[in-house]
Amino acid sequence: MKDSAVPDETTVSAVVARANRAPSLHNSQPWQWRWNGARLDLAVDAERLLPATDAFNRQGIIGCGAVLHHAVAAWNATWWRPRLERFPQPSDRTHLASLEFHGRRAPSDTDFELAAAIDTRYSDRAPYGPTQRWPDLAPVLAEVCRQHDTRLVPIDDRTRATLGKISWSASASRRRDPNYQSELAWWLGGAGPYAGVPASALPPREDPVRVPANREFLTGTADQGAEHHDQARIVALVSHDDTVESLLACGEALSAVLLECTEYGLSTCVMSHLTEMPATRARVIEAMGESHPQIFVRLGRATAPKPPRTPRRPVDDVLIIG
Repeated sequence: MKDSAVPDETTVSAVVARANRAPSLHNSQPWQWRWNGARLDLAVDAERLLPATDAFNRQGIIGCGAVLHHAVAAWNATWWRPRLERFPQPSDRTHLASLEFHGRRAPSDTDFELAAAIDTRYSDRAPYGPTQRWPDLAPVLAEVCRQHDTRLVPIDDRTRATLGKISWSASASRRRDPNYQSELAWWLGGAGPYAGVPASALPPREDPVRVPANREFLTGTADQGAEHHDQARIVALVSHDDTVESLLACGEALSAVLLECTEYGLSTCVMSHLTEMPATRARVIEAMGESHPQIFVRLGRATAPKPPRTPRRPVDDVLIIG
């Protein structure tokens, strides 16, 4: 194996399995990999989109960007050196990226640490304690976003209060949308053993009061710990525009932010509901003064026990070989 020019199928499967821990809207995992013996291709899985929740598939593409970054981080912790090409077939916007392999190198300690963060990251919807070392972490997060052509915008207290009001209004609107409620019920209970978000990872009904900016989910059973006022930091990831290229890059930036926070020992929770509906997003744009906010992240010190890991699709379901 040492002299082989390309990874073997066992290595490819292991990397894809690790990358599959990437976050996605309602853990829908809307991606498909194909290995042809020399190249690993990433495409959108059109059967796993959420039209009632994500009508323009912005969050679906962001999720694919996150799994792409996870995959590169996982490859970097092997001896294989991946070369990434985004949108290798410009006429096919569902073919998001290709990874080819040219040479080998020894992984660095940073490579190992970032890949290890994939295995320990999880979505924590409970209230957080204050973020430690924020002045040190903020420029790091801004830089990893810049590397993916995305801007990190910290949310100040005034804007945060406005976002809480917008979140409440969005939840009220969604309650009257039967298509959204049906889709939510499916992914938060009926999606089967390998996808969706189980009740054990969802907050109890009273939690939205404690974390005003969170999405309103179905009632869950997650242990939210002792009564605690949320002291999370909130950051927004902002793109130059809404093109599929920018959305994919934003997903890569999102993955980088989540893994860096995990390395710093912080909990995180991705919030997409503030930008899913056009009317809600328009209010967010007005509140922030930013034209293209794509997604938000809460981050801070965990105050509740870690919930069980959310399920992931088997490798055979997300990876086509041949």
